[in-house]
Amino acid sequence: MTWQSVGQHTFLPTDREVQVGSFDLAPGQDTVWVRITQLNEPAYWPWSYGILSWRSASGLELGSQKAYSTQLGEVFRLGVGLPPSDRAGSIWFEPRGYNLGWLKAGFPWTLSFEAQAGSTAVIGGEVTFGVTVGADPRPWRFNTSNGLANLSLP
Repeated sequence: MTWQSVGQHTFLPTDREVQVGSFDLAPGQDTVWVRITQLNEPAYWPWSYGILSWRSASGLELGSQKAYSTQLGEVFRLGVGLPPSDRAGSIWFEPRGYNLGWLKAGFPWTLSFEAQAGSTAVIGGEVTFGVTVGADPRPWRFNTSNGLANLSLP
């Protein structure tokens, strides 16, 4: 998957809830990862955070997340382990009151939003995850005898 640009926005004191841009999910996808990058100076400015969400006609089915900003960019995960009932939606950001004071003082806050979607749900008792192989070539042991998935390191 590659990052898809959703949009960018310069937040002003009048901004309460901002629809950044549309972002739809494919069948079976239950998670959206959003990368937020601060585009303005100064890089060290102490802006607080905003509330990030993915909204569809059915509401905030993937939950919401407290999201900070940095010029390096940071990734935030939206998902509750269940696919939404409506796959058409958009990315929203709500700057918190602390930020609005800085914005009123003349310090704009410009953020860029990129997203990608996928699946993290456990469906039918199966789960897939990436494993980084270290220097030890022995295989890991996997046991489900107690009803839980137990992964043992060699």
